[in-house]
Amino acid sequence: MKKNQTKLYNLIMPIWLLVIFPVTWIVVLPLNFLIDTLVLKLTMKHLNIEKRKEIYKMTILKTWVCGFLADFIGAALLLIPPFYLSGVVSTDTTFGVIVDKLCQIMINPFDNVYSFTITVVAVIITAYFIYLFNYKFTLKKSFDQGHLDDKQMRKIALSMAVFTAPYVFFLPAFY
Repeated sequence: MKKNQTKLYNLIMPIWLLVIFPVTWIVVLPLNFLIDTLVLKLTMKHLNIEKRKEIYKMTILKTWVCGFLADFIGAALLLIPPFYLSGVVSTDTTFGVIVDKLCQIMINPFDNVYSFTITVVAVIITAYFIYLFNYKFTLKKSFDQGHLDDKQMRKIALSMAVFTAPYVFFLPAFY
């Protein structure tokens, strides 16, 4: 693939969809909020946490926003090879061939081992940030008020990370 062949329609879901069809945000935002709500409430219920309603009210908006922030961090990692590295690295070198293979993330992350690996890494890094943001930031007020202990905070943050990680990064882009 030559440097000047990168096309916008190759962007991975859902980033390309959100950019090209901004109306999609109307569906994505409430759906993401619903998923975050479900995971948060079910996890608290499973852990037999009291005052779930108060904790939910204190945390859901921060959880939702921080989840999007973590998703954008992961998406940025996926966009580095096609938009930055492909313009800087010569395709005549071994590294250039690897970068070219990494650019397949845009079309199909299952196309080769490089694309798949970087996608797995992006999902893991995003999940890590979801965990970190929830543990260090969103659940802190509930901890400070005595509604949660440290172990419960860790379990909720881990549950949010595992169940809300951006597995859609694995979806091939359709064009």
